[in-house]
Amino acid sequence: MPFFLKRKNIIINMKKNLDIMWTDLVSPTMTPDEYLREFGEKIKYNYKVYEPKADTLKEINALLKSRNEQLKIVAFGADWCPDCHKNTPRMIKLIKRMKTNNVELRILYGIMVNALHKPGETPWHKTRSPQEASNPKFDLKAIPTFYFFNKNNEYLGQIIEHPKETMEEDTLEILKEKL
Repeated sequence: MPFFLKRKNIIINMKKNLDIMWTDLVSPTMTPDEYLREFGEKIKYNYKVYEPKADTLKEINALLKSRNEQLKIVAFGADWCPDCHKNTPRMIKLIKRMKTNNVELRILYGIMVNALHKPGETPWHKTRSPQEASNPKFDLKAIPTFYFFNKNNEYLGQIIEHPKETMEEDTLEILKEKL
C-alpha cells in the first residue's frame, strides 16, 4: 500500500467511532513496568531516545485536570511486530513523563496473524490471539493500536500503527476532540 494511503487510513481510523468500552477488555494485560521488564532488550533503544514534548504533556495534564477526567489507554500488539517495538515504548515514556495518576496504560500483547485468512476476514488468529483481536467490536486492522477511553470507560479514539504527528500530539488531539 502506498505510504500516503497508509497515512490517510491511519488518520481516518484514528477518529473512527467504535461501540466499545474499557470493560470489553477481558484478556490479561500488562502494566508498562511489566512490559519493560519482559521486552526491555528489544525496545531499550526506542524507549531511551524518545523525548515527548513537555509542553504537550503539560497540556494533556491540564486538560484532564480541568475536566476532572481520567484517561485509560490499552495498546494492542505483539512481540513479533517492529512497529510495536517502536511505538509502545514511546507511549510508555509519554505516560511516565506525565507523572500523573489520571492516566492508566495497559498493554495487551500476544496477537498472532492468521496467514490463511480470507479477504474480508480478520487477519488475526482467532484461537492463538487474545479474543479482543478478532472481536469485531474492536475492529483491529493493524498493530500496534492504542485505544483511548475516559473515566466512564467510554471509547474516545485510537491511534493505529503510527501517530500522524507524535504520540503525545495525537493523544492531545483525541482528548480535545472527544472530552
